[in-house]
Amino acid sequence: MKVLRVAAVGAALLVSTASGAQGSGAATPKRHVNASKPAATPATPASAAVPATASPEVKVNEFMTYDPAAKTVALRLNSAHGSANGGLNFNGGSAGSVTITVPLGWSVSWAFKNEDAIPHSAIVLANKLPFPAQPQDPAIPRAYTNDVTGGLTTGMTDQTSFKAAPAAQYVIACGVPGHAPSGMWIRLDVSADAKVPTYTTK
Repeated sequence: MKVLRVAAVGAALLVSTASGAQGSGAATPKRHVNASKPAATPATPASAAVPATASPEVKVNEFMTYDPAAKTVALRLNSAHGSANGGLNFNGGSAGSVTITVPLGWSVSWAFKNEDAIPHSAIVLANKLPFPAQPQDPAIPRAYTNDVTGGLTTGMTDQTSFKAAPAAQYVIACGVPGHAPSGMWIRLDVSADAKVPTYTTK
């Protein structure tokens, strides 16, 4: 009996010692594994963030923008824009006082609007006088508005696009009979030397 009691006490001591080694509540301690982990990537400071890509378009003025990468130019072409030349003007220019230069091979799109009380149109013609009384065929394919000789009435708009070729000097003229000879024309130069489009006034 004495031997059994000693054995029981000894077993209890062994269990108690083992439990103490495990920590409170006999919970198994966490293992610390030294396995290789990818290093955490430091957060990028806000100031070092990559800026958003800026628009590639270049604004020349209220009438022209262009994209040098795409080689495209957009024109606003407003007839009777102000009272210059009695309203017979494009963007306020008449009788060649505005010159639009476009590099050879670029794509041109124009948005035409008639701001006058009488009809107007626009067509690209060869730069030679006299202008035809009723122009029908543009000097550059597709470079004209609808109803060239009849014109578009007040507030009407039209859009067209064409490739600037071949290299030469042209005019943008109103095709309504009598308007171009009265000064309703501006210059369009398609240039093999120009690097970017320009819009100049006298």
